[in-house]
Amino acid sequence: MPIYEFECTKCTHAYERVMKIDEPYDDLECPSCGATKPKKLVTAFRTNAWSSFLDGMERKVSPEKFK
Repeated sequence: MPIYEFECTKCTHAYERVMKIDEPYDDLECPSCGATKPKKLVTAFRTNAWSSFLDGMERKVSPEKFK
């Protein structure tokens, strides 16, 4: 899933969220002030694919941890 960056329209706090591509973001609350309807920032494309890859490798190396 992509990592998106948002900016609060009330306090201008910038924050990130891992979300589905078509998931609505109007309901996101600012972690600083709690306001909704953030502004979506234009950023470079990033995903949590590396984290998913590492989790998959961990499952192969130590499957007993995931029982």
